[in-house]
Amino acid sequence: MAKLIYKTKGNSSPQGKERVFFTCHPEDFDSCFEPICEEIFKTQSCAIWYDEEPDTAWDAEEMEAELGRMQLFVIPITSRFLYQANSAREVLFPFAVAHHIPVLPLMQERGLGSEFNRICGDLQFLDKNAAMSDPTALPYEQKLERFLASVLLGDELAEKVRKAFDAYIFLSYRKKDRKHAQELMRLIHQNDFCRDIAIWYDEFLVPGEDFNHAIRDAMEKSGLFTFVVTPSLLEADNYVMNVEYPAAKETERPMLPVEMVPTDHGELQECYEGLPEMTDGHDAQALSDALMRYVQNLISEENDNDPEHVFFIGLAYLSGIDVEEDRERGVQLITTAANGDIPEAMEKLSQMYKSGEGVERDYEASARWLEKLAEYWEKAFAESGSEEAGENWFSALWNLGDAWYEMRRLEPAARAYQRMSAVSERMLEQFAGTYWKRSLSVSYNQLGNICKAQGSLGEAKAWYEKGLEISEALSRETETAESRRDLSVSYVQLGKICEGEGKLSEAKAWYEKALEIHEALSRETGTVDSRRNLGVSCDQLGNICEAEGSLAEARAWYKKGLEISEALSRETGTVESRRDLCVSYNNLGDICKAEGKPDEARAWCEKALEVSEALSREIGTVEAWNDLAINCYNLGVLDPNKFDISLLRRAREIWQQLSEQCKATSVYRRYLQYADDAINTCNMQTML
Repeated sequence: MAKLIYKTKGNSSPQGKERVFFTCHPEDFDSCFEPICEEIFKTQSCAIWYDEEPDTAWDAEEMEAELGRMQLFVIPITSRFLYQANSAREVLFPFAVAHHIPVLPLMQERGLGSEFNRICGDLQFLDKNAAMSDPTALPYEQKLERFLASVLLGDELAEKVRKAFDAYIFLSYRKKDRKHAQELMRLIHQNDFCRDIAIWYDEFLVPGEDFNHAIRDAMEKSGLFTFVVTPSLLEADNYVMNVEYPAAKETERPMLPVEMVPTDHGELQECYEGLPEMTDGHDAQALSDALMRYVQNLISEENDNDPEHVFFIGLAYLSGIDVEEDRERGVQLITTAANGDIPEAMEKLSQMYKSGEGVERDYEASARWLEKLAEYWEKAFAESGSEEAGENWFSALWNLGDAWYEMRRLEPAARAYQRMSAVSERMLEQFAGTYWKRSLSVSYNQLGNICKAQGSLGEAKAWYEKGLEISEALSRETETAESRRDLSVSYVQLGKICEGEGKLSEAKAWYEKALEIHEALSRETGTVDSRRNLGVSCDQLGNICEAEGSLAEARAWYKKGLEISEALSRETGTVESRRDLCVSYNNLGDICKAEGKPDEARAWCEKALEVSEALSREIGTVEAWNDLAINCYNLGVLDPNKFDISLLRRAREIWQQLSEQCKATSVYRRYLQYADDAINTCNMQTML
């Protein structure tokens, strides 16, 4: 039986906080849980729940009660999660999808994206390594913050939601009767006149715990006390009997006991002196009549059809804020608000269809709501002419373009980015300022990305050059770290275009410009990211020099990259930094081999093998094992006159195991063929 416990920022109470559920392959928990919690708590004050004994059995009723009320499932994606049996993938992930609970997959290993989509569907994921292959991508931290903000309401918005309710009912129940309490909440809200009435019930307070401020405050603002009546209320010294019922009597507010399970009325009166006559919870008309008697003076019809009010109430039902979670009702109300021209509702619906929150995931529906949002802000700008409306218009178009681009729908993405650049040009003429200059540069870069994805390198280069012109001007004007990093990204983009066109000397010139910025930012800020960017620049220049045949120059660049990799590996000890170190060793091994220095090449390759050996033992991921196999193979064929058959056999054995484990036969069939060819060559060398 699963047992949920929680972690919160600063060890605060989970009461009132949005609920996030963390699940993973059991062997990934120790390496993933704390770092991911730290990332989430940087921007969100939520409660992260997890099973104290991962991979334990769940029954359907328990899952419905415990997990059905979560706002988000967070799942680290590893090779273990994808390829080994585990309840996170086989039970809990499907539960979230079936119940329209958003899932946040966080990619922990490189190269698993296509396999994740093959196994788990076309769910979009966040990958902190994406910036390595695409320097123009938004930083991982910024993407994570945006996603969390789109799903979790945050304290400020949650407070607005709570203020939208007409009144509160305090629901008192034994914790063992939670399912009856949740059933009663649903029965109450089946009455339309109770739609805007919140129900406060303490889902976290343990029986016998001190009567705290949260309960006292809730009682003070509640206009009605409702008691879930079951035989468990008759058990001696329970929390309802000792604390909540006496406190309710002191307030002298009306009380409504609702019998959810047949209970001895006489004995109940003995235990709860003065308890009013009970109402049968399963008699819909009787319950409706009783509720109307008590709440008719609390209900306000003034805001019933106001779109903003409807939006807040919809958010309450969607997220279970002081009401039972009713995602279907939440979606209906939010859609009504969106059709009533509430831009926040349009944006929320787009996010919901993208993440699968309360609805079937539908990326095209998400894009359509972004289109409506852009139209709204275009109209708002036409009416007001305000810069704020212009910024919102630009932002909506940017998000719309990105939505189509993520679906690889390049034509509609290009149209959105073209509109985005036109808006930027118009706003720059009207308002000027750094914001709109940078916006125009971003627009040009996005159009360059489209052309690059379409294979039109010449057009991509033209757009990147237009973005570069603005980036250079902004860097001169502001001299901020952000503007200079933007400029370095432009240089790298143009370098990659030239490299793709085979223009190595031009590519080298662009990479040298990026290097100059990274060197300055590394000196000034000293951050891990700035230093790692510097190391990447060194490797890029080393690759160009190696391709040109300038081996000594390539060696010098690789040595600089190695110094950075070694320093970051010592300081951080992260998997990424040690894998970077392994890459540096291999780069130098390749150069030494090309220079005809087999002993030096072997020394570097053995260092790479040592690092990959340690990583494969420590983290055991497919990526780590594949790195180890590659290093075994590279070292095994290092001496063309005398292959090392033991290393080649080890590489083959690893690839065979990965092939069987991952079902990715096309990839490993090629690797296995390399190993077999090398082993056959080795056998022939032995015979000769």
